Parts: sequence; structure tokens; C-alpha cells
Amino acid sequence: MIKNRQVPKPDAVVQGMHDAHGLNFFETDPNVEFLLRNYVPKDEYERVLPLLSKLGEVAGNEVDELAHEADRNPPELVSYDKKGEQVNHVKYHPSYLRLEEIGYGEFGLAAMSHRPGVMDWPTPFSRVLKYSFWYLFAQAEFSLCCPMSMTDSAATILEKYATDEIKEKYLPRLTSTDMDELWTAGQFMTEKQGGSDVGANTVTAKQVGDHWEIWGDKWFCSNVSADIALVLARPEGAQQGSKGLAMFLVPKRLDNGEHNGYRINRLKDKLGTKDMASGEVTFEGAVGYAVGSIENGFKQMMSMVNSSRLSNAVRSAGLMRRSYLESIVAARGRLAFGQQLSQLPLMQEGLFEMLLDTEAAASMIFYTANVFDHSDNDDSDSKKLLRILTPLLKGYICKRARYVTAEAMEIRGGNGYIEDWVNPRLVRDAQLGSIWEGTTNIVALDVLRAIRKDDAGTTLLHHLEQRLSRMSNPYTERAAKLILKRASVISRQMEQISQKQTSIHDVAAKRFMEQMYHLNAASLLLEEADHEIANDGNNRKLFLFIHYYHRYLKAADDPIMFDTSVIEWLDAVIDWEEIPTDVVEKLLEALD
Repeated sequence: MIKNRQVPKPDAVVQGMHDAHGLNFFETDPNVEFLLRNYVPKDEYERVLPLLSKLGEVAGNEVDELAHEADRNPPELVSYDKKGEQVNHVKYHPSYLRLEEIGYGEFGLAAMSHRPGVMDWPTPFSRVLKYSFWYLFAQAEFSLCCPMSMTDSAATILEKYATDEIKEKYLPRLTSTDMDELWTAGQFMTEKQGGSDVGANTVTAKQVGDHWEIWGDKWFCSNVSADIALVLARPEGAQQGSKGLAMFLVPKRLDNGEHNGYRINRLKDKLGTKDMASGEVTFEGAVGYAVGSIENGFKQMMSMVNSSRLSNAVRSAGLMRRSYLESIVAARGRLAFGQQLSQLPLMQEGLFEMLLDTEAAASMIFYTANVFDHSDNDDSDSKKLLRILTPLLKGYICKRARYVTAEAMEIRGGNGYIEDWVNPRLVRDAQLGSIWEGTTNIVALDVLRAIRKDDAGTTLLHHLEQRLSRMSNPYTERAAKLILKRASVISRQMEQISQKQTSIHDVAAKRFMEQMYHLNAASLLLEEADHEIANDGNNRKLFLFIHYYHRYLKAADDPIMFDTSVIEWLDAVIDWEEIPTDVVEKLLEALD
């Protein structure tokens, strides 16, 4: 059985101000190892553990230190050189440049799913393995994950849609781990008047020979110093709305070394992700090359956005995990009112809530990454599943990360509000997850669209029912019936949504999205419980499932019993110790 050995134990209390810096973020997280055992072949599982342990150590030490320093030293825009010539140079602090070396170079986080050889891995990494690394890295450094994700996604877009000439020229650079060869990518989509309504965009493209000239303003361009940008623009004469937009690759520099025809007007002074440069850009006849069909630019960009949405959820889940880990370390390392802080009932409630949210989020991202792997192999069901899972995860996990990071700040108390500690950065960075790649409102409506237009909801429930039909333990079989009962209610709601579009459905879209998320998260926790009982003889995951179902899907009539069980068994759950069968049996009876 996996046990968490490095988080301070209840009997190892040292009065002081403790944080998680210096811990190995992989070795202190038995849940990641548990999930990997369920999703990857045994040989891959054994081969990847040392690599993940290495990143866990680097993330908990060097990356964490660099991220703190880079956050305090944001980039600067150098518009002109000493001769008065426009250079559009973004000057980064050395700490950020070192973060790039670790992320892009040493661990190849942007390249790892595109080619073999990253960290001597014999094949491209599966998405399950890839996002295991991202989950760990994001716990220490969230900001750099945005440029790395856009570089990763841009390579995917070029692989799918670009001409052979463009692929040969740009893909080797985008997937390089040599910092002298590497080019990074940006995604320049947002305009002042458009925002989420991308169809209102006005940046135009004019064809000139074998290339296009791009004209107009982009309002929010993350990784604004990127070597290439994928830009949405409207070709001259194209129809209005999103269907009239095309996608263009716009290099930072032309073949002759000159800067392309655009200027960075200023860098954004952001609440969070301070060490990563976002800016405003004006295109003044910049050279661009069409990517794919000019009639399908928006759809192509959305395929990039959908991939980024999963990456976004992974990063937000990483923030949740770091927040939970900080809270455990802080609460176990401090006395209050004559007791260890983690033994006070309301503190136990807060810690347990964070644990539930964090493990459920991890279950959802690993499951969705596995679905993504099957989708990449042209599995039609998985494509439908992915169509609804990505907005579900983006909508709920990114929003919940705001709450969890804020709770962790409060658990640390006054120190949590001070910039010397990690909590302010976690809180600030967490705000962005719900805004990137579509606000919560946008993705909630996208969930409804996936149900109406793609029948993805039916596929999702079908796979949920299949998952629950495979339970092999009397207690998990009994618990499965609870989820199926709730699933029947969701199914009836989906039928109504599919039949016609009404404002009533739109008003309830976020609440419906949350219920669908909780239903699927609960089913995954139960599947994990079935595996854990069969392989380890432990009821820990079943204990979590029961509490998750009680909190988020259907409260039992006797909440006192559930609260008492948290007080009695919290430490055992945190430390991955055994939960007796009679404990879960009584809780199941209460739910029935």
C-alpha cells in the first residue's frame, strides 16, 4: 500500500511556521501514483516513476524558489533600441529564463507528446503521462504553463492543418528541447470589441502573393514575445461572424531577420501570472501564412482551445493540490488553543473538504487525459466524450481552484496574506483559470451545446453506466446504485435540454454543469475504490466517495454521523492508512 511519508505526522508537531517548500511534490502525493497504476501499462508505470520523482524534487525546491523570484520581477517591454529602431523586445528576469530551461528544456513539457526522445523516452508521451508532469510542475509555477501550453497546442494545430512546407519549417523548432533552437508560440485571438464574442473580431487579412498581410489590433496576447503567433483574422470579402475568420501563422521575425510588421504597444499589468508577458499588439501589414482552410479558421482555433482547456484544468488542479499540501503542513505544524491546529474540528472540516475537491479533480483530469489518448487514436466515442469533458473540467475545476486557494490562505492565517508565503501567488494565479479559453458562463453554455449538437451527454452517461456495471465488491455495487439513481435524474434533464433551447436552460447552465461534474467525479472515485479494495484491501477511496456523494449529490438525513467520521478518520485518510469496513458500511446505510 502507498503511504504518504513526507507530510508531517500528527505526533511530529513542531510549533512554528511551516510550508511545503523543500518537499518532493510527487513523493508526497500517493494519489498520483495510485492513478497512474490504473491508467498506464506496468512497464511504463515503473519507468516513469523516477522521472516524476525527479520533477517532484525540482518543483518542490528550485522551481518553487524561481517562481517566487520571477513573480516579484515581472518582464519589461523595450520598445526601441539605442538607435531609435523598434525592437519589441520583452526583457525577462533571469529567474524566468531559468524556469524556461527547466520546463521547455530539461523536462520537455511542450515537446513530450509530439516526438520521442524527451528525457530519453522511447515514444511520444501519452497524455496521461504528460499531464502527470504538468500537474506537478504547476504546483510550483503556474505562469510558464501558459506559454508552454500554447507552444504545445500550436504544434498540434500545425501537425493537423498546416502545409508540409510550414510543418518542416516550424515544427522542429516548436518541439525542440534545445533552448538555442526552441521557438515558442502564442495565440492572439482576443480583441477589444469581441472578448468572448470572437465573431465580432475586426482584424483583417489581405492576400499578397504567397502570403497575407495582417492589419488591426489584438487586445490580450499572452506570451506576447512568442516566436510565432497563431492569429485569427478576417480575409478581405469574408462573411461576418466567426465563420468568416481564418487562422494565420505570424512569425516574429522574417526570413531576412527583420522584425515582422507588428508592434507590442504595452504589457498588461495583471493580477496574477505576473512573470509571463501578456500584451497588446497592433498589426501593421505583418506577414502571415494561412493555416488550413481559410473557411475553417475558427473551428481550427477552437480545437486548439479545447486542448488548452484540459491543460488549464490540469494546472488549476495543480494549484488545488499545492494549496491542500500547504494547509496540511501548516495545520500539522502549529498549535492553537492548546491543541494541534489540525485536530480542531472546524479545521478538520476545512482540510477534508480540500482533500475531497483535490482528489476528485485529479480523478477527472487523469480520466479525461486517458479519453484524450483514445481520441487521438480516432475512437469516435472518445471524441464525443472529450467534446463534453473538456468544458466540464474547465468550468468546474478552474472555478473551484479559486475557492480552494483562498481557503488555504485562510487556514495559514495572517501569514497566508503576506507575499513572503506562496498563498497570495496561488490565489492570484487561480483567478485566471476561469477566464482563459472562455469564462465559466461560456463553457457552461458549451456543455449544453455539446448535449444538443453532438449528443455527447448521452455518450457520457453511457460510459458512466458501463463503469458502474463493472463493480466487483458488494459495497461498491451498492454505492453504484446510488449514482445510477442520480444519473437517471440528469438523463431526464438532458432530454429536455436536447428537445429545445430555452432561456430557462441557459439560466441553469452552471448549476447543471456542476451536477454533471459531481456525478462523473463520484463515479470515478467509486471505480477507484473498487480497484483499491481489490488490490490493497483498503476502503479509503470508498470513504471519500461516500462523503463526496453526501456533500455534492445527495445529503443524508443524519449529517452528524458524517461529521463524526471526518473527525475520527481524517488523519488516516490524509496518510493513506486503512479505513475499516464497518465505518463505510454505516455511512452507506445512512445514504440509503
